[in-house]
Amino acid sequence: MIALKIFGIIAFALAGILCLISIIFGVPGTWIILGLAIIIGAIGNFNTITFTVLLILLGIALLGELIEFIAGYFGARKKGASRLASISAIVCSVLGAVILSSFPPVLGPAIGAFLGAFLGAFLAEYYKTRMLKDAYEAGIAAMVGRLAAIVSKIAVGATMIAVVIYYLV
Repeated sequence: MIALKIFGIIAFALAGILCLISIIFGVPGTWIILGLAIIIGAIGNFNTITFTVLLILLGIALLGELIEFIAGYFGARKKGASRLASISAIVCSVLGAVILSSFPPVLGPAIGAFLGAFLGAFLAEYYKTRMLKDAYEAGIAAMVGRLAAIVSKIAVGATMIAVVIYYLV
């Protein structure tokens, strides 16, 4: 029984690491971690992973979404970009990830998200100001904001994994 529990913890940890890596490519890894926790809870009749733990994980995942949005939005705003440029960076980041999701299969969404953030902020800021330098700075800031969003989402996912493992041990 103890060997099975150890195997389960190791399997969850490995799946969790894959979820963290998937965040880089635009996959909703934190929500997959929550789904895995629900499955683990159901297998154990919600004795170790209780509904309270699942609510905590849900709260952490929602916080991760909020942090990701804020980092993406304020990334471009940091360099004085307009609200239009910030919103365009977020929208184009998602579109870029979707458009490049199959080319190349593994790196496409990540490249698309960064290029989309840059182009969205760049084009919107250039449209508004007609200044290449301002548009370029907004685009770079949007890319940095996207990177900050990914890093923060990975940290949130790692926290979720730690919470589940804490309750499993």
